[in-house]
Amino acid sequence: MEKVKLVSFAPWPLENQRSWFLKYVDPSEIEFTVARRDLSEDEVCETISDTTIILATPGTPFLGRKILESAKELKLVQFVSVGYDRIDLEAAADLGIPVANNAGVNAITVSEHAIMMVLVLQRKALLFHNEVMEGTWPEYTPGDMFELRGRTLGVLGLGAIGTEVAKIAVGFGARVLYNKRSRLSEEAEAELGVEYRSFEDLLRESDVITIHVPLTDETNGMIGEDEIAMMKDKAIVVNTARRPIVDEAALAKALREGKLYGVGIDVPRISETQAEELRDLFSGLNAITTSHIASGSAQIMGRFIERLSECVRRVLAGEQPRFLVTA
Repeated sequence: MEKVKLVSFAPWPLENQRSWFLKYVDPSEIEFTVARRDLSEDEVCETISDTTIILATPGTPFLGRKILESAKELKLVQFVSVGYDRIDLEAAADLGIPVANNAGVNAITVSEHAIMMVLVLQRKALLFHNEVMEGTWPEYTPGDMFELRGRTLGVLGLGAIGTEVAKIAVGFGARVLYNKRSRLSEEAEAELGVEYRSFEDLLRESDVITIHVPLTDETNGMIGEDEIAMMKDKAIVVNTARRPIVDEAALAKALREGKLYGVGIDVPRISETQAEELRDLFSGLNAITTSHIASGSAQIMGRFIERLSECVRRVLAGEQPRFLVTA
């Protein structure tokens, strides 16, 4: 029997990936390849021309129409991540190629990271830590720091991650507003303890805004100067979603001018030049930048491996893929 071909653009060693993602199938029936992520468009076309499954990541070469048309045997593009912005979804739909993401696998980890950022920013803890490490005893005004209890936290995007953020915030005693494309039922809102608001009203009413939307044409540039101007004075903004959703320069400007109180970013750009930009933007301010680690934890790897190996099994067994974002 001819082997099924699976191409992964994930950055981990081949043998690790084979043991992870082929857990529920016979590895001898799979030709498993790890592709470089710096391939040209033509090289990607050649690599996937007879591929059955593509495992894609946020760093995957963009899977545009030309590439997808070259994959004559493709049965699924499975993103190992929750984000799926590295593919032309319209082209995939036109070609009948199912695309799935790893929805909810990192919900607990990312939600805890987002709340951690909120708590640190509310107390300016990182700024004070840095001053102590430099040998100074920082002056502070207790009235210029905040508790989460009794404050209003706005969640942009109430998917799996946003829902977990809401649960934690409600547990802290915060009032939680949310905005999403499809409003929950009144019963679901009451059970979760959240209140629906339009996008603009959420910006105006929230003391803290935490972002959990996917990167799409609609959300690209969602938070910029105009949106920041709508926010409360001394608001906190945390972005653990995708970087292009927010205008980082506008956030830093508002932070320097005192419009915003704190900024948390888990999606900084990664080149050396861009890292310098981040330092120039946020150095010395009440800001936290982490290197896309919000979804990292010891526990998540078990869930991650189980999910992806099950996805491979289902496709090879002719079953419907889970977590489809297009059919």
